[in-house]
Amino acid sequence: MLKRLLQGASLIALIGGFLMVSAASASAECAEYGYVQTPDGLVYTCIVHEPGTGGPGGGNGGGGPAPTPTCTFEGIWNQFCRGEKACYMFDPAHLQNPEAAGVGPKPEDANHLVYISCKAPGQEREDQYLWDSELDEEQGPSLADRVFAAHGLLQLPGVDVNFNPPTRTLVNLDTWWWAEGLPAGEIVGPPAYGLRAIATPETMTVETGDGSRLECRLVTSRSDECRSAYRRAGDYTATMTVEYSVRFEDGGNLVDVPDALSGLLTASASGTATVPVREVQSLVTDLG
Repeated sequence: MLKRLLQGASLIALIGGFLMVSAASASAECAEYGYVQTPDGLVYTCIVHEPGTGGPGGGNGGGGPAPTPTCTFEGIWNQFCRGEKACYMFDPAHLQNPEAAGVGPKPEDANHLVYISCKAPGQEREDQYLWDSELDEEQGPSLADRVFAAHGLLQLPGVDVNFNPPTRTLVNLDTWWWAEGLPAGEIVGPPAYGLRAIATPETMTVETGDGSRLECRLVTSRSDECRSAYRRAGDYTATMTVEYSVRFEDGGNLVDVPDALSGLLTASASGTATVPVREVQSLVTDLG
């Protein structure tokens, strides 16, 4: 499946058609499903069609757009797709008795049982036990599945937007910005099939609400390092976004992510705050 993903440019050019479904294409058959990076994010869709079944350039009377994927995550079946089926996996399985699991004897002493459950819409669930040595991309999650799942498990901390002066600022007075208490180090996600996503903060941007945009290094305590000034009075909604670079590791070893999944090499978290901006009022009195 990953070889198909690396065809990048031609697949992405077709994605607009993937997302437009018509009655004429609903009966098209898919030979292979996979992940494709789009401007809207990662899409699990049909990447290879059976000849003449209605895919792009197919022989159903003029081709037409491909069908949308029918692998739909629901309930516990929300970890990866196997064709049209949504699946989840326990590795190792809770049950490690070969006879009770209905499998053959253990191949090697170091082997353990893996449990996979899959379900297609409107169909009964399919349960399967197999030895970990039998697990491959056709039976379990591929590298794309693992990368996608690991990225989804990455929990970035919320952004607490702080500014000084703390209750209100003044026109033409510098306003300081920082993300109070945000960890400045790496954020390590839990493992997904042995793969971990690790996020490193790179930049902090502040959209001040008046059309201005600042880009600063991450500031996590009160400081004048990231600052701006408002030119007009009013109540502004400021948005602070922390951008992260993301890498993936398996057992401490860096994993190369296919080009089609490059959108998962970044992540971001945002927060907002209302900033009252006031003008200094001068009172002139007659001292004569």
